Amino acid sequence: MKKQFIKTALWLALGATSTLGFVACNNDDNGGGGTTILVEDGFYIKGAGTALTELDAKGMMTTAKNEVLQTDRANLKEIYVAVKAGSAGFNIVEVAGKTTKTYGPGTDFAVVAEAARNVDEPKVDFWRGSYKESTTPFTVPSDGLYQVVIDKELMKVAVIPVAWGAIGSATPGGWGESTQATASAFDLNKMTWTINEITLIKSDWKLRNNNGWKVILDENLDLGSGNKGVKVNTNFGGAINALAAGGGNFVNDKYGIYKLVITWELGKTHTLAVTWVKDGEPLPEYPADLYMIGDGVGDWVWANTDLKMIPVNSHPEAFWKIVWMNETGSFKMAPVKDWKGDFGCSDDTKKGEIDFKKGTTNIPVPGVAGYYMVWVDLKKDSISITKPEVYLIGDAVGSWDAAVAANKFTVDNTNSVLTITKTLSAGNLRMHAWHKWHGDWWQSEFNVIDGKIEFRGTGGDQAAVPVTAGSKTISLNFKAGTGSVQ
Repeated sequence: MKKQFIKTALWLALGATSTLGFVACNNDDNGGGGTTILVEDGFYIKGAGTALTELDAKGMMTTAKNEVLQTDRANLKEIYVAVKAGSAGFNIVEVAGKTTKTYGPGTDFAVVAEAARNVDEPKVDFWRGSYKESTTPFTVPSDGLYQVVIDKELMKVAVIPVAWGAIGSATPGGWGESTQATASAFDLNKMTWTINEITLIKSDWKLRNNNGWKVILDENLDLGSGNKGVKVNTNFGGAINALAAGGGNFVNDKYGIYKLVITWELGKTHTLAVTWVKDGEPLPEYPADLYMIGDGVGDWVWANTDLKMIPVNSHPEAFWKIVWMNETGSFKMAPVKDWKGDFGCSDDTKKGEIDFKKGTTNIPVPGVAGYYMVWVDLKKDSISITKPEVYLIGDAVGSWDAAVAANKFTVDNTNSVLTITKTLSAGNLRMHAWHKWHGDWWQSEFNVIDGKIEFRGTGGDQAAVPVTAGSKTISLNFKAGTGSVQ
């Protein structure tokens, strides 16, 4: 009688909720009744190859983001679930009110081998294709954690093996290669992935699965405003204590060696623990080199964009460059031509000829195409964008004063050159770039030697460039790296 009262009370409390379905099964040790298992409408994992041998709230798939827009897509569901190898596997069960439908693999559900994978997809064989009403289970060839994805509109499923790693400019592999974590022993209810010691510099990073960013379910579904496709994230960002699929980068603000532990538990979201281990090996205070990259100054491919900045003589914390910027786009800097230790600004909501604080966000170009001077001061953690100021100096102009207005080049963005026409004295031609954070003129000196713009950088005096007395026109093309004296 007591059992029947509880059962009736449950129905009274929940009967008005139309989003609840139910599955009934007999489990009465007196043999005369049953218990009712109540689950919400939705998609569930159920199978003898998992810990979810009956419908269970822990097996409910949750709404996933479409990576194309990084917003929730109602028809896209996902779950991380541990699955045993073999024929038992699992099915996906859809609950709608009192109706359940059991799904298994469709005829085209198959492994996506390396040749068929997109470059941004995980670097491991996974499975993708249609599903159909069937009790035939989805199966896997090895014990492990799997990300299971279903899209009701597309009628597609993907099953992806999981192996977490850390990637980013803060990590040893930069943005090009993950540092893989070691998985704990296989368990149907809880597993961890651990990196006992990883060196993290002061920069940004994320977690990603098997060196992949996303799995593509559809390339062409029109989402409006020129956006197309359905793609599920295979990476975590956001906050250390609140992981978000496809979320923003974590930012490490202290150089050192850390321990990372990623934990999955059935019915819960992934968690990440980051623990300080010890100081890292001493790093040089400042990098020897700095390179620019980005569609605001070229493109985002290191092999295509070769924009090495010029070190400021006797100031290892500072670099400069006069560079052509496109009307749109952005850029970043890195100490090597790779996604290691790269940086940008802390606030990209401002643009123009302004000063930025160093950060992890792409630096926006000013918005008008032309030459700009970029000055980086790593001691100040600041980046400055200004119009270029270039001057003649020395015996040929009769003055060793820096930044004299009468000796200033004119910027001609229409023809991509800086020019000056001036009556010179016989002597050696010398010139320099100027910035408000500048020290002495010779610290950003350069010259035209054999038709090329050559920079002094950290070296001593450059080879002499003698000129005869008379009117001369000097042209500098920083895009081509060439110059002339006529």
